[in-house]
Formats: sequence, C-alpha cells, structure tokens
Amino acid sequence: MGSDTDWIDGEIFALAGLDHNNADIVRLTLNAVRDRGHWEIIKSMVLETAKIEDLREVLCNRVEESARYSDDPEEWREVEFDRLAEIDPFAAISGGKAMDQMATREIWLNVMALIAKAHAKATTQNASAGGRKKSRVARYLVDKEDFEYLPKTLQRDMPAHIKALTEWSDRFARLASLADLERIRNMSSRFPHCERVIEGIAQGIERDWGMGSNIIHIQPTLLVGAPGVGKTAFARKICTSLGLHAQIANVGGKSENHLFGLSAGWHSAHPGIMTEAVASARVLNPVIILDEIDKTHSGRNGDITGELLGMLEPMEARRYREKYLATDVDASHVSWLLTANDLGNVPAPLRSRCTIYEIPAPTLDQLPKIIESLVDEYASEHGLRREFFKLDLGDVEALTETYKTHRSVRILNRLVRGLLHLKSRDLSRN
Repeated sequence: MGSDTDWIDGEIFALAGLDHNNADIVRLTLNAVRDRGHWEIIKSMVLETAKIEDLREVLCNRVEESARYSDDPEEWREVEFDRLAEIDPFAAISGGKAMDQMATREIWLNVMALIAKAHAKATTQNASAGGRKKSRVARYLVDKEDFEYLPKTLQRDMPAHIKALTEWSDRFARLASLADLERIRNMSSRFPHCERVIEGIAQGIERDWGMGSNIIHIQPTLLVGAPGVGKTAFARKICTSLGLHAQIANVGGKSENHLFGLSAGWHSAHPGIMTEAVASARVLNPVIILDEIDKTHSGRNGDITGELLGMLEPMEARRYREKYLATDVDASHVSWLLTANDLGNVPAPLRSRCTIYEIPAPTLDQLPKIIESLVDEYASEHGLRREFFKLDLGDVEALTETYKTHRSVRILNRLVRGLLHLKSRDLSRN
C-alpha cells in the first residue's frame, strides 16, 4: 500500500469485507483518524481489552464472495489447513470454513494473529490468577450486589439457597486433569450404544482444556432416540461422572413460565430453572437436562423453545433477564442437555444451536455388558458389595429374550432390579 490514505481501502476490506454497512462505518472512523500510525495504536489498545469471543467473531463473519478477489494462489488454503490439522484437527475442521471466506492469505494470517494474541493473553491471565486479583469476578447477578431492590415480601419469602446467590462468586466445577475424563469414557460399559456421544463430549472438554480453561462446560447437546433407549439416564450419568450438578425437567406440555420463572406479584412466583440450578449447585456451571423437548408448545403462557434459543447463545445468556429476581443474570456458563424422541418435531432454530446425536437401541450383543452395569448400579445404590448380587447365565438369557419384545433399556433396568430383589429376598429367607 502507498502512503497518505491509500491504506484505508485495504483496512476497510480487511475489517468489513463486502459488508457495505460496516464498510461505511469503518471508512468514517478511518477518515477521522487518517494517520496509519495512530490507527495501529488504536487497534493495539482495542486488542488489549478484546474478548476471545469477539475476535473469533471477526474470523467467522467473512463473506464467501470476497475469496474471488484474491491474487494469492488457491493452494495457500490447503497449506494453512494442513498446518492447522497438525496442531489441532478440530481447529482445522472449524477453521477450514472460515478460511474459505478470506480474500487473501494476508488477511487470514492477520486474523489468526489477533486470535493467537488474545488466547495467549487469556491463558497467561488464567495461569497467574492465583497470584493477583482478577480484573472481573464471575457472578450470577450481573449488576446487583444484594436483593435490597426487591419488594420486602419477596425478600422475606425467598428460599435461603436463592438468597445465598449474593454471598458467593467465581465458583466453578473444574476439571482437575485430563485423566478425569476417563470416568466419562468408562461409561461405554454401561452405555455401549452411546460411545459416539461419550467421545464427542469428552473431546469438547479436552478442547477447552487445550485453550487454557479447566471450567467444565458441555456444548448444547440434543440426544435423539426412541423412548426407553436410556437418553435421560445417560445424561444423568455424564453429569455424575464429571461431578456436575444436574437440574432435570420434563418439558413435555409445560409452558415457558413453568421453566423460566414467574415474577413477583404473582402468588406462584418462582425462580427460573437456571437460577434454581446455580443456587442449588453453588457453582456457575451446572447442567440442565430438558426431557422431551420435541413435545413443547407455545401459547398464552409463553414459548419454551423461543426462550431457550437465547439461553443457548453465550452472548445473550451473559445478560438474561431473570423474571423472579427482576434483574440481569449471567447464565452463560450453564450447560444444556436436551432429549427428544422425534427430531422432526424439534424446531430448526433449536436444532441449529445443538450438537445432535442419534442414540440407537442397544444391540443384542451389547446387552450382557449393560446388564452387568445395571447390577453394579443396584449394588452401589444399596451400599453392598457386588458379590451379593449375581445373575447367572440363564438369567441373562431370559432378560435378553424379553428385550427382543420391549426393546427398552428402561424396562430392562426395571426387570433386572426386580430379579435382583427376588434373589435377595430368597437368600435372606434361606
């Protein structure tokens, strides 16, 4: 680029691409600055305070058509993709699409440099957080320090665990080490038909660890399968294995007010499920499991799906208006696991915000492992040694025969427990 103001056009294209509305705004700004040296200083100041999410958005908002104006050889994308794949295969998958939208390799490298710089800064801050005060303390109530602004009657009647939200901050369930993920992967013995989901969730947490965060978070996940295949039991077990508090609600036929709270003034005023989960767990990152999301409906009492869409967008969830507390709360750390029997009944906007896994019914070959795990669970619940509970080969074969008829892990679990109860009763009599 030449001197004077020739650099402005290149900077506008780099920042706004072919988005004319944004380009006009950038041009006004740059024309006011006019000096490139001053602009570089301003940019560096902005980058020092930018959030990783904001910089990632710069990467994702490129327009595909801009690639047509590139003078670079086409293979530069292949080279960059291979380089990303060597570092992190998952980064290559998500970065490949964004790379296709870059007009030139120079723009791509600039954007990657911005993200790398922000990530390095965030990682450094996380590593040294114990030795110095953090710039921002994570809190559930965004702007309020107490509940003095609420009506006296609500303050008086508010449950103790909700009141305690103002007494603590910056609490998260954290991953001690990557070895802890083996507890999730070991779930494949109990849920052999869910191995793909298990690995997907484990890898997502591993990616966060690689980005310098030990806060446990599960991306919005939708489990789809026939009734009885064990979707809810699986979701519960995932939370237990990670040491996460799980708040569970069956939303079939319920209204938005049931799930997301009702404000003071109503005789049935109550907090939303996020507030209940955070307050009960006393950490900012519990898990909410919503069953039968395909059976929700909209009506005069609101629309669960419409409200949920905002919860699944981290930027919106950072400032969510909690009706019961009458203030903004930060629910962005909450994880969401949804279940559905019929994917066709789940609205497209909701599907687009979730990682979707089809949960098949277990095969007959997988049943012996599942039955053994169900026996282990039964023994554990009763606080007794596993040797007290045994099923012989004939029992397993009989249970397998019944499964051919009902094809339900839920019913199988009920039958296993009933059989163990009978055996325990007979043993005590003898």
